[in-house]
Amino acid sequence: MRLLRAALGLAAALSLGALRPAFSQPAAPQRPPQMLHPAAGKQDCLSCHGRGAAEHITSVPAGHSYGNGACGMCHKPIAATPKGVPHALDDAHADCRKCHAQAAEGAAPVPGAAPAPPPSHAAFHVSTCRLCHEAAPSAPPGGAGGDHAP
Repeated sequence: MRLLRAALGLAAALSLGALRPAFSQPAAPQRPPQMLHPAAGKQDCLSCHGRGAAEHITSVPAGHSYGNGACGMCHKPIAATPKGVPHALDDAHADCRKCHAQAAEGAAPVPGAAPAPPPSHAAFHVSTCRLCHEAAPSAPPGGAGGDHAP
């Protein structure tokens, strides 16, 4: 009987020893999310990211009670500003996906058609496109420019 208890005790100790590394390792620190838009001209973070401020923009977590000045201490902006779009950003161009989703839906690329958004943009609502994308300085005031479809 003593031998059986000793064997069970040894087995339990070995199995707990195998689990110990998983419990004793410190959790990897999580980095704060990166800003998905340039920071210039957008220093009033809470006007868009405040709780309930904008329907399609992520709100600050409940535990964040910081003012606008603190956001940039943890959240860093994207490294490069996206290229400007070669057309006006007016009411005729309000629904970006009307032209830009064609290739994203698996259709074969059409020469001269508007480029598809990258896969990283799949979850973005069309109302947020202009947070990053601005009209290029050479964009005509009322229509498309170059080979870009209106």
